[in-house]
Order: sequence, then C-alpha cells, then structure tokens
Amino acid sequence: MSRGSRIGAARRPAVRVPGLALLLAITFVVTGCTTVRGEWTGPDTRSSSPTKAPDVGSPTEPAVRLDLERRPGGSRVKAASRNPATDHGATLLRDGKRTRLWWCGRNRDPKLARRGGRLSRSGTVILHASARTLEGRFTSTGRAKRGEKRGKPPRVALAGSKGGFDAAHTCDPSVIKVDGVYYLYYTGTRGKSDAGNAIGLATSKNGVRWRRANGGKPIVRPARPKRNGYGAGRPAVVHLDGWFYLLFTDSTAGEGGNRGQFLLRSRDPAFRERVQALGERGFRTVHGTGAPRTWSIADAADADLMWVDLLDAFAVVHRTETGTMLTFWDRGFSGHPYPRVTVRASSKDGPGLLRTPSGHAPRSELDPCERVPVDMVRATRGRPKRTAFRHVGVDLVGARGCLARADAVRLLEGHAFPSPEHTMDLIVDGELLRVERRSVATILATEGTLAQRPHLPELDVTARLNSGAPVLRSRDGQTGLLLDDGRLWPLREPALAKRIARRNESHVRTVGDIAWGAYPVASVLG
Repeated sequence: MSRGSRIGAARRPAVRVPGLALLLAITFVVTGCTTVRGEWTGPDTRSSSPTKAPDVGSPTEPAVRLDLERRPGGSRVKAASRNPATDHGATLLRDGKRTRLWWCGRNRDPKLARRGGRLSRSGTVILHASARTLEGRFTSTGRAKRGEKRGKPPRVALAGSKGGFDAAHTCDPSVIKVDGVYYLYYTGTRGKSDAGNAIGLATSKNGVRWRRANGGKPIVRPARPKRNGYGAGRPAVVHLDGWFYLLFTDSTAGEGGNRGQFLLRSRDPAFRERVQALGERGFRTVHGTGAPRTWSIADAADADLMWVDLLDAFAVVHRTETGTMLTFWDRGFSGHPYPRVTVRASSKDGPGLLRTPSGHAPRSELDPCERVPVDMVRATRGRPKRTAFRHVGVDLVGARGCLARADAVRLLEGHAFPSPEHTMDLIVDGELLRVERRSVATILATEGTLAQRPHLPELDVTARLNSGAPVLRSRDGQTGLLLDDGRLWPLREPALAKRIARRNESHVRTVGDIAWGAYPVASVLG
C-alpha cells in the first residue's frame, strides 16, 4: 500500500545532548517508510511514495534530534502471574501515589480466574496489580483474607463473558481515567485467539471491578468480518482536548496479514457517535467504527500510544527487529516533528508505556522543560523458557520546551525552582510567585521542587510571598495568604495554614465575613 508524504510540522534548529548507553544501544532512524504516513522532517531520505509531493515552501532546517539517556532498574522482574509463560500485553497507569498494571495472561488459580467473568480453562484473562513505584514488584491490591499474606499474586480484572463476543479470551488491555471513570479497552473473541477478534470496552470506579459497556457488544469490529484473520484488536487509547484517540490493528483492512495500525477518534468513549477516522487528508467523519481503513500509521502488529506535552506531539511505540521504536506525530497526524528513535533491547512482546490517567507522558522530576521520561514494561523470555515483565527506563533529552513564555508556564505549572534573587519561584495558574523561603515554596509546589532553574524566557513576577506574610482565616474556616499584590491567595487545605505560618514566621489572623469578602481573590495555592 503506498503512503502519501506531507510535511505537517515546523522544523527546529538541531540540538544535541550526549546520552549514556550501557546496556541499551541507541540508534536514530530518520529515513521515510512507504508504510507510514507523512514524511520525516530534516535533511533525511524522503518517502518513496509518488502519490503526493511535499508542501511548497516547507522549511528545510533539520528537526530537533532527541537523544536517549538510560536509567537504571531494567533488569529486575516487575510482575508475573501464576503462569508467567503466558504474560503479555501490559499497560501502565500512574494513578495518584501508586502505579497500576494490567496485562493479559492465564491464571492457574480457579478461584482467581472466576473473578471478573466466566472461568475459562484455555482462554486468556486480564490481570491487575499495583506497586508504589516502578522500583518495586507489582502485587495484588486487594485486602488479604485471614491466613493470606500481603504481596499475593495479581487478581483477574476481566475474564470472558458467557455467550459474549469475548467468551473465550479477554486480552490486550489499555486503561485510561477520565473525570473519575476508568475505561478499559481490550481485545475479545469467542473462539480462537488468532481469529475473529474485536475490541470491547469496560468501565470502573476503582480500576478493579469492571462493568462491560455498550451492552457487552464490541465497539470496534473488523472492517471485513467475513475475511479470515486475526481481526481487530490490540487497542491503545489517549484522551486529549476532549477526544478519545483509539489506535488499533485490523488484519482484514489490507493485504499482508496481521500488520498495520489505524486510528479513530471520538468525543464518546464508546465510539458510538461523532467518530472520525484518520485518512490521507487528516481526520474525517465516518459512519461508525467499521468504516473502511484507508491509512495506517505504523507497519506493526501492535503498538502503544501516548501524548507528550513537552514535545506537543504523540508518541507511537512498537517492537521492531532491532528493538523498540518511538515515532513522533504532530496533533493532526500529518507529519513528524522529531526523528524517530530506537531503544535496542530484546523482548517477545510489544512494550507497555507508563502513562498518566489520561494517557499522557509523565513529567520529568528532574527537568520538565527538556526531559521526557519514557518507562515501559515488556515481556521478556527468561530461563528456563519463562516470561516475566521487566522495566526499561530512558529519558528523551534535547527538547527545549520552555523557550516561549506560554510553554514555560504550562510545563512548569505547580513546580518551584530557584529564582535569580536567591529565592524560589513558583508557577501557579500561569502566574509566577516569588517565594522568599524555600521551605514554604516546597510546601506549595504541587508538582515538586527542581534543583536548578530551567532555561526560561524572562517572566514577570506577579506577587511576592515574603517572610511574615499574613495568613488569614475566615469565620467559617477558610484560609489564605495575603501577598504583596493585595490579593488573597486561598489555600486548598486549611491544614496548610499552620505549616506555612510556622515555616514563614507568619501570624494567623481571623477576619470577619465582610473583610474576607473585600479582598480580591487570586488562584488557589497548594
């Protein structure tokens, strides 16, 4: 299948940051591919597709090149079921103070296999476990019964439904959380796992107990269901700007077997209405999720997807013969703002990315302006012929994301960092507060404190939180800080008032309703 070529992203000056690779060899692949939509930006080999010429007047400067720096911790086993040889298809979610993991496998414990659905001796089920950090081992989060030990094996989150399209197998989970609701997209089939697959959806309030959506029917069926083959499955979902983006494979869509990644989006999580499909000219409205698949964005059997705020781009990852490839797409999936990169490492399955609840890349705790943490777990073959999930962590470095004011305040929202005046700066709702005491800034920094000041444009100081700044309390228990701009900055939790007053040597003063209401109100702190 030929692929058009179009440059849809502005190019940026080249920036190189040296990377360290001990166990992982890093390669940069910057040539076009006839099976992938778009054209690589920069002075690279262009797509061989003759169907469309590049845009006239497109810039010719090279794109920013992202280097990789490996992080330690990739050799330990992170998760395994009672039948580890079948474990695969992981998805990770950073949910509050815990990291949650769902994956596909078979569980030998009949009692556990009955949880979440019908017991199937031969079929796969979706398992769930969690850990405090990626450095720990993922275990069941359920309460231990009498006689059981903590840290027990994972539990079944979803198994086959009686008589449903997913009666035999539930597999390949992709989980996001939007407005307090967990959405689990998965592959299901009532027969053999290598034929007749479709994509289903289940919802949950806690990520453990799930209820099937859409009346238990699939939300995406194969484009040509009568055609033999794997079908539609292996979903990956991201929520961005009110849209649910669904990446999946459909072996019935084209020639060549079980390969090709297609993209749908909708504002409805079940994709029942207002569905758009990615085609040669971008997204267009289609009649349902069974519309013909006309455009594939990756030549792969499975892939994962996330949105990277720092890069203002999507990242698609999939397994290749040389390792795990990361491909970057702009918002409209019309071009590549960065050359793709490959992490060399062996695995038997596609990677599962660690993402935020909405499917975005987590922020870097070291430098949210120039680093993107990429953490993934992959099923690797051990000895003797056992499979277990192992963690691989790298940082994408070299993106100068805070050079513009709008980008700086967006990416540094909730962060505190050193100021030029030997004090601390804090970004709150797009405004910069200068805090005299580091201990106070640390309390108010909801996203953490940076050791060094990032490369930033000049930012105006909105207000100063000086030592001894008044801490006010209303008669009904509300609290806030009165800063030098004359505005009242409410505190999210009343308990913060005592901590800040103690660290800042401030006095807590109770004011009447009239006085409290007379102050102009600023953004909430903490």
